[in-house]
Amino acid sequence: MSMGSLEEQLRPQLLSGLAYERLLAEIVSGRLAPGQRLRLDLLAHSWAVSRTPVREALTRLSDMRFVHVSPNAGTRVADWSRVDMIERARVIDRLIVKESLTGSRAESVPGVLSARAPLADTDCELASYLDLAEALISREFGRLGSLIVGDHIEPLRLFVDADTARRHGVDVDSGRARRRALLASARAALAQGAQATASEAFDAFGASFLEMLGSTPAASPRRGADSGPPLR
Repeated sequence: MSMGSLEEQLRPQLLSGLAYERLLAEIVSGRLAPGQRLRLDLLAHSWAVSRTPVREALTRLSDMRFVHVSPNAGTRVADWSRVDMIERARVIDRLIVKESLTGSRAESVPGVLSARAPLADTDCELASYLDLAEALISREFGRLGSLIVGDHIEPLRLFVDADTARRHGVDVDSGRARRRALLASARAALAQGAQATASEAFDAFGASFLEMLGSTPAASPRRGADSGPPLR
């Protein structure tokens, strides 16, 4: 197979992934608000791509419940909420504590950690936790891990941005000191190969993460925040 034909095969996959990442970021940030219509032709034209990668991205987002497809109303941003993020955080917590730290490849966890810098004072502990979760889950689940990362970890990464979380009534500063201490404890235990201790620390971190996500009354994101005119 020539390099040209390989590029031709890879390009649609890359474009589909890029379209997915861009739409996901726009939706989670609130720039594309719940109820806003997503026109396939308009999106493809604005990004100078064919309809196929945009259609594939919308299908994936529909499977993730960020997009709702209706024969009558068309394709629109779904009325999602932080509850969807709480569900994702629970899945990640279970996969780390119940699978990644106790699975058949648990002995290689210290190697996963060694490639990651210690948590600096300016680092966000939530982002660091999700980075480590990605590494652990990818190592344990292989190709399936990549799907878990895309469907669960990537939306959470976008959501824990302080401004985005605040629009959903979530205060990312709530419990931060405790989460940083727990993450440091988990990392230290992993470095020493103490899986049980690390599991306990991750379990406590996950509980604190979930508490943060549900720590204040839910608030709807601003509709159309910074989004400009709706897509029609």
